[in-house]
Amino acid sequence: MIPLGSTGEFASLNDEQKRTVTQTVIDAVAGRAPVVVGASAETTEKAIEYVAQAKELGAAGVLVLPPWYYTPDPAEIVHHYTRISETVDLPIMIYNNPFTSKVDIEPATVARLAELPTIDCIKESSGNFRRIAEIRQLTDDKLGVFCGWEDMAYEFFLMGSIGWVCVIGNVVPKMAVELFDLVTVKKDPEAAWALYKKMLPLLRYLEYAGKTQKALKYAIDKMGLCGGHSSSPKLPLDAGEKAKIDRILQDLGVFQ
Repeated sequence: MIPLGSTGEFASLNDEQKRTVTQTVIDAVAGRAPVVVGASAETTEKAIEYVAQAKELGAAGVLVLPPWYYTPDPAEIVHHYTRISETVDLPIMIYNNPFTSKVDIEPATVARLAELPTIDCIKESSGNFRRIAEIRQLTDDKLGVFCGWEDMAYEFFLMGSIGWVCVIGNVVPKMAVELFDLVTVKKDPEAAWALYKKMLPLLRYLEYAGKTQKALKYAIDKMGLCGGHSSSPKLPLDAGEKAKIDRILQDLGVFQ
């Protein structure tokens, strides 16, 4: 479970809300699965504070972006993660999301970060599946690569990705797990491809429509759960977008 990532609107929440989300998820999971908490911040000091809080509350690890607004260079990126690693003993999943953060942690820098004792894996959201081979080669497979792009999961799994940090898992978790198992455990790429084709309309909508959080919360509401509203200034989906999502969910078999 990964609360306080991009889908969880971490950048729109205040510190009290972040603590509440973290504690709520850890309590609800109750040890049944690892909880990796988003702990990204614009300054290293603030990121360390979030990582320390995650450890205090019982998280198994943290997901950390590089600072984004001032566009750090590779040396500053390494400095950021090194200080976090040296200050708080908790596994770190690097979060590389250049389309949102405008900072790309390139494979050579990732290889330097992989030498830090608490760097455990990376969520690769650059949209470039060639990164998997580069990272695996440069780190000698010491760093686990997680897919961080909705409609590249099949390709990532075939290239050796060890997991998937995805939005669609909030809507059809069993399908997401089945896709991973078909490729990596059962070694049945044809069956995986058939399932992947079925999932692609929702995967593509979530990745490219620019409405990820709103679309997910609407879908969860439609499923009879509590999606709720998105943070300001996001406006509710209009009727046309709701109809698109309804059709996609119906075709996927989420509801009849």
